[in-house]
Amino acid sequence: MTEAQWPTLPMPSDEQERDPREPANVEYTLLVEQLVGSGNTMRWLAEPVTQQTWRARDRARREAERCAWVFRPRHPMSEQRRSVYRVSPDEYLTIIEGATQTFSYRTLVAEPLGYLTAR
Repeated sequence: MTEAQWPTLPMPSDEQERDPREPANVEYTLLVEQLVGSGNTMRWLAEPVTQQTWRARDRARREAERCAWVFRPRHPMSEQRRSVYRVSPDEYLTIIEGATQTFSYRTLVAEPLGYLTAR
């Protein structure tokens, strides 16, 4: 499968560093789960936040923490304050207070297991 067929597929990073405790074929990616849409059409959606993958889980976790602090979600548009919480070693919850509403998003370290195309 090519990137053109699946534009959201994470692509392996150039780094060769990996945790020796992890199997050699494991790669990790980052997902962000956030509210998309507006009004009555708002819904939660998880999507890759980067096209990069990491072979070492601790590197992916560091990137997830960084993302929790710097990622710009779709809501709110006018950020006033940001609070970040580590929920688990692979998950961060970010709460953003906007000018009129408060929203949150989750940053997750995930292991892509594959894709299935409906026929």
